Amino acid sequence: MLEINEMIPLPPPRVKIWRYMFIVLAWVFFAFIIVQVSLAGLGLFVNGEHWELHRTLAHYFAWIPVGMLVLSFLGKLPVHLRWICFGLYLMTVAQFLTVIYSPNLGILSALHPVISLFLFWGSLSTVKNTHNLGGKKA
Repeated sequence: MLEINEMIPLPPPRVKIWRYMFIVLAWVFFAFIIVQVSLAGLGLFVNGEHWELHRTLAHYFAWIPVGMLVLSFLGKLPVHLRWICFGLYLMTVAQFLTVIYSPNLGILSALHPVISLFLFWGSLSTVKNTHNLGGKKA
């Protein structure tokens, strides 16, 4: 019989490693979103040369949500985190599509900054949900 004071068992070491890797990627992606929004602001309000960095930097970080999704399975994370990672990936794809097809989308190309708000919210939500993944059972 379990006692009330018995501690929740820690996950196996390899699962903890996957979880820590997930946490690192979640923070990197969150920081990336902030940097991207800042670069867009700099490009709009300070100097148009920042647009090129805003455009090229996105290609380096676009696959982070896919890595997070894979790590969510390896780290045996809660299902809601997997869905958030999948949503982050879909929103990242939507960001690229709104840029690539903006001449054909017309007013719908204005969804680009709106999607970035949802990316910020989703990445913040992911970071907030990872604060206890390292040592506690998820």
